[in-house]
Amino acid sequence: MIHISNIMPLIDKQLKTMAAKEVVHFKTFKKDRGFILYRQDSELFQIIEHGFKNTSFSGDADKIKKQAKKTLKREFPRSNKVWVEYFEGVENPSDIQAHHSKQMSLF
Repeated sequence: MIHISNIMPLIDKQLKTMAAKEVVHFKTFKKDRGFILYRQDSELFQIIEHGFKNTSFSGDADKIKKQAKKTLKREFPRSNKVWVEYFEGVENPSDIQAHHSKQMSLF
């Protein structure tokens, strides 16, 4: 769990370092809302929101960064802490299960 002020720097770092088929899942403290950042291939990323708004958005790193900032304000309006989980080897980011291998914590 990290402070919300550290989320955008973390997203910047992940956009540069994520490998294809990796997922970073951001969830509220209660774990009832959040969004998924998924790298489809070397240039294409996807954000999937689940909570107030259930949408998905695809694009390059710059577009995803702008969309992540909007999503963060919409899905985490009063939150101070955010749960962050990393997964690798994910084919379908909408269906992350326990059998997907969790990556070690990067903190």
